[in-house]
Amino acid sequence: MQNKDEKALTFHNETMILEIARWSKIVSWAMVVIYLLRFISDLISVFGSGQFAWPPGMMDRVMFVASLLSTLFFGSFYFLVLQGIAQGLYMGLDMSLDNEDEEE
Repeated sequence: MQNKDEKALTFHNETMILEIARWSKIVSWAMVVIYLLRFISDLISVFGSGQFAWPPGMMDRVMFVASLLSTLFFGSFYFLVLQGIAQGLYMGLDMSLDNEDEEE
């Protein structure tokens, strides 16, 4: 068991790491909802008027579809990054706690 001086030398606070990981997961889900609502809003604004016509050129069509799907791409990217941060924090905390258990 570590004494008080050895415990003071650690650079992390388990409670704060868990708090940051939890908020990272909450924010990641909020980002998914925001970007999904934005994507639906974009679809409604483009196709909802009833006057939609595909762009004439093939490259214009590709750019149009890429523009619509970019919202989903960025939302997915932010979601995965924030979820990865949370999982990395959990994994680091697990390794830290395993090392403390081995030392005892």
